[in-house]
Amino acid sequence: MAAQISSQNAMSGTNLLLPPSLPESRSSLSSQGQYIPITHLTNNSYTSSSSPYNSPFYREHTLRPNNVIIEDAVLDEERWSRTAFALGMPLGDVFRATNETRRFANKMSRKSNLTEKNMVDLMMALVQAATKAHKNVQTQTNATFHQDAVPNSTITADLLSSPDTWSMPLPTPKPNIVVGFATKTFTPHELELQSGIISTAAGLPCDLAKVSQPTPEVFWPFLTVDIHPDSLHAAQSASAGSASTCNNALALLAEAAEEPTIQRQGRRLFWNSRRAVHSFSLSINLGGKIASLNLHDSEGGLIHHSAMIRVYRLDDEREVEALLSRLTSICVWAENIRLPAIVDLLENLGGLVKLESQKVFASDVFVNQDLSPAHDTGYAGSAVGSISPAKRFGGFKSVMRDISPRWLRVHA
Repeated sequence: MAAQISSQNAMSGTNLLLPPSLPESRSSLSSQGQYIPITHLTNNSYTSSSSPYNSPFYREHTLRPNNVIIEDAVLDEERWSRTAFALGMPLGDVFRATNETRRFANKMSRKSNLTEKNMVDLMMALVQAATKAHKNVQTQTNATFHQDAVPNSTITADLLSSPDTWSMPLPTPKPNIVVGFATKTFTPHELELQSGIISTAAGLPCDLAKVSQPTPEVFWPFLTVDIHPDSLHAAQSASAGSASTCNNALALLAEAAEEPTIQRQGRRLFWNSRRAVHSFSLSINLGGKIASLNLHDSEGGLIHHSAMIRVYRLDDEREVEALLSRLTSICVWAENIRLPAIVDLLENLGGLVKLESQKVFASDVFVNQDLSPAHDTGYAGSAVGSISPAKRFGGFKSVMRDISPRWLRVHA
């Protein structure tokens, strides 16, 4: 019943999850003082690190300037109960012993020197156990995301930055495991709609094919797994970048699908909160054999907020049972709430394309023959130089229209 209520609210565009601390996070972000000078980053702890996520300054100089906020504390009971109800998930842990959980916990207990590859293989088996009943869900290991949907500070730089601040761009996300939707989930028309060029809120061109499909096998990821050899803190920093990219992708789609509404009414007071999206991540400390399940929500692509739901011991069979049940509930949420929301946005985009395609474009009144020097213009000297500039331009647009995706004409 909760899933049905949540699904209806999600499809209606109502924001059902806005963590209470989010306004406080925004306030602290906009009012924070100057950053540590760049000369302080030349210490050994930073330069000797093989990963940017190990840096003690990564969250301050990379995540925060790009509007990604991580909470250090676990979600309290009140906030998690509201979140679980909104997403149609069980509030407490559900323990169900399976062969997968037993095998996973036994291997974690026996092996003292697990490699990252060993951990990926073990986690992949557990994730696949959670997704096997969900035919629309697709998994992939060791994927590198496209850069198109990675959050940047361009949109809110003027509001949240001062002349004395400096920042680093977010690195390209490379989660160890990514879970999203399979190609067969979408109709041919929906797949076609996801293969054009859109513009971001900053007016920059964006390839929707790379936004919707950041890895070759997965559409619109909703769960990522990041593994770090000896630091849960670093793994959570990596997860924040991966999951915020997943959320930002949906924000970009919503921007394109609802552009006419923006042009007519502007971004009203509740515009961003109505477009709040959510995803999950699992951050794993390989050395400590612990993992944190994290919730990520984004308010209109402006602020990306991350908080821990629960910490699990991976060598405890009962803890692994609870983790598997939670991963399964995430897949149920994804199919019943996230997927319908994506389809709704694609329908809006399809309606916009259909409306625009009925208009008369300048390229429609010319044919490709206008580019031919032998084309008969009705008078002597019908070389290319004798064709009017308007006709040459019209012919060029016609050629571009023919070789481009059909709905690309929306932006012509």
